[in-house]
Amino acid sequence: MTPEQAVTVRAVVFDLGGVLTTDPFAGMVAYAEDLGIPSSSIADAVRTGPQFQDVETGRSTMRDFLKWLCVDIETRYGVRVDIRRLAAALAAGQQVRPEMLVLVRDLRAAGARIGLLTNNAREAKSWWESGVLPLEEFDVVLDSSDLGVRKPDPEAFRITLDRLGLEPAEVAFVDDLAVNVDGARAVGLHGLVFEDPAQCRAELTALLDRSAPVTTTGNQ
Repeated sequence: MTPEQAVTVRAVVFDLGGVLTTDPFAGMVAYAEDLGIPSSSIADAVRTGPQFQDVETGRSTMRDFLKWLCVDIETRYGVRVDIRRLAAALAAGQQVRPEMLVLVRDLRAAGARIGLLTNNAREAKSWWESGVLPLEEFDVVLDSSDLGVRKPDPEAFRITLDRLGLEPAEVAFVDDLAVNVDGARAVGLHGLVFEDPAQCRAELTALLDRSAPVTTTGNQ
């Protein structure tokens, strides 16, 4: 890339579950194994099931989903599900990665704008707005249950760009699910698949080093 073609990466947008927090599916896998059903059964219902997509776009509630999943598992596998343990399994990933919060602050100190784009249930908002995340470090915070659209729908990324006031090539996006990263790349963002905090820091550092220097841009 020549200097004339160089594009400044001015913002980094992070996913929440599995990136800023620990693996959101580990507790679901563990409970499925306790029940003696396929280990991916619960996680797959959350990852790709249309019922949970309705929760993430605000068309249904988490309680409705949990009740449906209890019945579905019992119907398919003949095992009784404790709805409280199921809810705890879904919430087990609500552990913030301190290394990622340090990365957020370091990027912000270097002049990058910071965004959060999460596919989430409306009921989860009270947790991550309770002070466990330093939301003051984020220039934009977008929740699929508010937007009515979820990743990897291109509209979710277009709304994010509009809120940031930036072009796709000026924004890096980090997610632990490749399908969401592919969706961001299709819109023109720089997409990074999250593996661990060290890899994420290294890849973002390399990306920002390859671009023109990051500078503050004021109120865009």
